[in-house]
Amino acid sequence: MDFLRIIIAILLPPLGVFLQVGIGKHFWINILLTLLAIFRA
Repeated sequence: MDFLRIIIAILLPPLGVFLQVGIGKHFWINILLTLLAIFRA
């Protein structure tokens, strides 16, 4: 399970955070940072 969690965290960081801590403050911060990294100007 840990190997799969590492692969998921590399490919989709928000999903990795969700699997580790659930939906909370850290999840939403990770979503925001991922979107900023994808759509940076």
